[in-house]
Amino acid sequence: MELYPRTYKNVNSLQSKLFGHRIKAAQTKYEYLIEFLQVAIARKEDALTGKPFSGMFPVDRRVEAYNLTFFPETRIGLKRFVFLPKSKLEGKAEVDKQAYRECISALEQNVLGANAMARRNNITIIQNLLSGFSAVNQNRSWFDQNLLPICREAILPEGMGVKRVRQGLTFSVGDAKVDGAFDYHRYTYMCRGGEVYYLHLLNAINEFPAYQAVIEARLTQMIDSFPQFSHLCNFVQGTWDNYMMVPAEEKKETSKDLGAIPRAFSQRNRDTLSELRNFLNSKSHPFEKMEILADGILLQMLRMMYLAAAIGRESNCWVLDINYKGMDNSEMRKTAIAAFKHNEEVISSYLYRGYAELRDQLEEQDERKAIKGAAEDSYRLFRKMGKAIGVVIPNTGAGMRFSLSEDIIKFLVLSLIPPKKMITLDEFMELLYRHFGMVIGKEQYLREAARGSVKKPGDTSCLEENKRALAQKLKDCGFLRDLSDATSIVENPYESEDDLV
Repeated sequence: MELYPRTYKNVNSLQSKLFGHRIKAAQTKYEYLIEFLQVAIARKEDALTGKPFSGMFPVDRRVEAYNLTFFPETRIGLKRFVFLPKSKLEGKAEVDKQAYRECISALEQNVLGANAMARRNNITIIQNLLSGFSAVNQNRSWFDQNLLPICREAILPEGMGVKRVRQGLTFSVGDAKVDGAFDYHRYTYMCRGGEVYYLHLLNAINEFPAYQAVIEARLTQMIDSFPQFSHLCNFVQGTWDNYMMVPAEEKKETSKDLGAIPRAFSQRNRDTLSELRNFLNSKSHPFEKMEILADGILLQMLRMMYLAAAIGRESNCWVLDINYKGMDNSEMRKTAIAAFKHNEEVISSYLYRGYAELRDQLEEQDERKAIKGAAEDSYRLFRKMGKAIGVVIPNTGAGMRFSLSEDIIKFLVLSLIPPKKMITLDEFMELLYRHFGMVIGKEQYLREAARGSVKKPGDTSCLEENKRALAQKLKDCGFLRDLSDATSIVENPYESEDDLV
């Protein structure tokens, strides 16, 4: 089972060899997006020679052979300012509490205000504004928290504040360890899932370089949409840096090496790029775009993982139960549940095949332990990711099956249909089938039944009802119009970014 890049040697777990290094359950959907963008905007170089790369996704034959090193901006002073006050007590070492107080004092000397109280109020306003864009609502240590990508200065890596190290420090102005003694190579929540997605795009763009310019331009446009947030973040971090005055020779640039992904993910290269181009070219508010993109990235990753597992004669289709507004159909539900169970069996079988083939290369030689660990990071993770974006229902309880949330419907329409274009409902369902293996109506189901991947239906009325439920959901989301009793069109109603340049 080949990896990309091909010379990467540090993958020694079954799940990482089969699904990329690495995807873990602790990572939230927004943290996939943040971590992906963190790699995209960072300076990069060839890990072997140190030669620099340019652009978000360098088109260069070297990326095929050697892994990349990237250099994220840490801005730990900014993160401490935003998150320390409301974070859990356990992560607040005395050195960081003192650094926080010193930061507030330095800001009070630089922020505008008629008097001391006005200046303190202005600092509180900045703090509350930025913390309002927290990516997760969980009780974490301050250094484990993340901001939404409201500007490039807010896209920060996870730096572990090791308790023993932080408690052993004493605050001193000019001491590089105050901000530097964090471990950026341990992963708790930013578990490298965003790196996996970045590598998939890097591989895809090197295969289809015509997509590079538009994807880089649109991602840049999205994250640079709010220069006022950049100004605030730079003000906080710049004030702190000027106060600390750490000598340049004592500052260490943080570097991280990208991992690897299976070459099987390349089956989605062209589809991922075309979907991303259409989506990013659809003019919408940047916050809305970020939110839907976070869902879309997880959907694309689920599809990559499943296609990697569904090799040979295995089914690569997903049977969906739309299950919308009283249009619940018990037969469709049973069909989708049975199909989902088979989908999970496909992934489980892939784990056992992978273990048999790769055993000599694995750190864990015991089959039971290797499979158990891989299951946690594959089909059980598959469920968690699917539920997070509403393509696997219900959230709890029995009867798991594929469905479509409103946010995923929006991503699918904007990614499969170019801006201001329209297609028939049947054409849209065919695109869902071709890009994501989604089976909703009779035509696609009968095609899969002929292949033997789903059971032959005795009655197809539940599939017709499923199609009507999809049409109603699309209509309620504002994407479908009826031209006649027999014809409906699905439209991407958004303007094109290209038309607005």
